[in-house]
Amino acid sequence: MLAIAPLSPIERPTLSAQVARHLLALIQTEQLRPGDPVPSEVKIGLDLQVSRGSVREAYRSLAALGILEIEGGRKPRLRVVDASVMAQVFDYALNTAQVSIAHVLETRRAIELQTAQLAARYATDAQRQQLRELASQMRTAHNKANHARRVAADSAIHTLIAEASANPLNALLLGALRSPLEASAAMHLDESRSESELIRVIDAHEALVERICAGDAIGASSAMSYHFDLAMVHVQRTAPSTTAPPP
Repeated sequence: MLAIAPLSPIERPTLSAQVARHLLALIQTEQLRPGDPVPSEVKIGLDLQVSRGSVREAYRSLAALGILEIEGGRKPRLRVVDASVMAQVFDYALNTAQVSIAHVLETRRAIELQTAQLAARYATDAQRQQLRELASQMRTAHNKANHARRVAADSAIHTLIAEASANPLNALLLGALRSPLEASAAMHLDESRSESELIRVIDAHEALVERICAGDAIGASSAMSYHFDLAMVHVQRTAPSTTAPPP
């Protein structure tokens, strides 16, 4: 029979965390995959000789982390990883001013330069065609009356490039940055910019899509770098304090 080492009274608040670690180890040992059931709360409690309340707390913690899916009347199951948990963390950091839009852009830049290179190598014909269509939509929404459409097309282009990179971590990380990403896109394409500036941004996206569709990895990385240069210039001009180092 499995058992957790006896705990001192001071350590007892961490019991549910130990149960969670046990379950994570079990997932690895049993080579479980998304959709597979995990032992019930009753079974884990009996195996580890701990209260069902401690097991329930552990399971709820894992559910909050997006690891377990818990539904009434069914055994808990492993979930497919998604960006929702990380997104909440990034949103919280942005909303409480622990990070800035400039920080988001810097992080995105590091990820997306490589993502553009990979997309140029691995994008499917269908993905290349969809990128062209999104770039065309962005072009037709060049005037200020179509601000929302431009931002939507911008976000869709970056999301599709991440998916086309054939590395699921790229899509996961950018998905987690979705709200900050949309905030940065809104600033990058905001209504205060002149018509010529908006055209320059749209040109940059078209050049990026063209290099990816041409299979030019180096050119795609360069085009993505230029795109972020434009974004950072605008962020620094509209909010200079966002580039200052954190206290």
